[in-house]
Amino acid sequence: MTEKVRLEVLTTASQRDGVRLQIERCIEQNRNHFDFKLSQIPHIEAAITALKQGTGDLVAMSALNWREHDVEGLSIVGILPRREPTWVLVSDDKPEYLISKARVVCDHELLRRQMRRLRNDLELVTSKQFASLIGKDEQFANLDEEDRIHWIEECRQDGLLEGYIVARGEHAALKFKARRHTLGLQRENPERTHFVPPPLYGFTLLVARTGFPSATVAPMVDTGAILSHRIEAALLDSLSKHLHGIIGIFVEQRKFKTVLKEAQRRGDDFTNEVFLDSQRAKSQSGPSKWKQSVPRKEVPTTPRIEIKVETLNAEGTVSASVERICTVEESHMGMVNVLKEFEILLETMQMEHEEMVRKFPGLPDEYNLPRPALLNLETHQASSSEEE
Repeated sequence: MTEKVRLEVLTTASQRDGVRLQIERCIEQNRNHFDFKLSQIPHIEAAITALKQGTGDLVAMSALNWREHDVEGLSIVGILPRREPTWVLVSDDKPEYLISKARVVCDHELLRRQMRRLRNDLELVTSKQFASLIGKDEQFANLDEEDRIHWIEECRQDGLLEGYIVARGEHAALKFKARRHTLGLQRENPERTHFVPPPLYGFTLLVARTGFPSATVAPMVDTGAILSHRIEAALLDSLSKHLHGIIGIFVEQRKFKTVLKEAQRRGDDFTNEVFLDSQRAKSQSGPSKWKQSVPRKEVPTTPRIEIKVETLNAEGTVSASVERICTVEESHMGMVNVLKEFEILLETMQMEHEEMVRKFPGLPDEYNLPRPALLNLETHQASSSEEE
């Protein structure tokens, strides 16, 4: 009988990001392959220091922790299967059914803009602004950060607001069971607004000292999550920092057939023609005929990488979005092309149009007039005083 590999995993108490719960489940599922020891450290900074000093083998942390702290001398040796990265609206009603002028608390600028795109009549405020509106500034300021979400939920139950938007990890950490509504990509309902999530949410990284053999943890990790994390991080690092708080990035490895069926359900002829012979694609009118018109042996079985990037103005009225689907082998070039296309799109949409000297017959006079830029990414006045 093969002796189990002993691994000491360092972790912290829940940081409302889902990491602690996922690593506990992972350890329970892989006890047949490893001899685990789970050691709790007071906070992530102490866990990183302990690992550097030789204590333990791995630290489980979020992708945001990895970027925020000093990780010199450490490396990512694996990533667990990605958790759902989309955010949620905690309220009694779906976002479409909230009452007019409903008050909704959200501390993330990107989600506020996306929500205005869906419902421009809502009163969207930060948690600090909400506390000021109800005269609870001092009480809110004295709360620990982890207690603020519970306080907001109590205010919702008291009828002081209709809902609030948080990451899934924060919702899972609530003391009270509250109804949530996913602000997702809505693949099954393409007519609804897409909420491309902020980058790097949902990842649980396994971090070790440089030189640790990554093959040791191979049975636990997910190769698709590793690739998605690499592309999302590279895209975020390549974009200007002033975009980081208002950019949505989502990368996912998906089955070819799943991507194709969704494209056909939406009537996406472009995707059909890219992935299948154009004549076959034109002859198809729905998923039911797809199985008959496309021989099984002709449908590729290799997965595809789907990349989505978007931003929008403060009012949520103008969006800039780029999407691409490519093979795993072409993922790097696909990422480069998405970045180039997105930067060109932003530059074009933020460019002011001067008055046209040459007149075109048959066109209205307004066509030749100067016009302001189509896309203005400046922060909405209502949220510009979010934090001092």
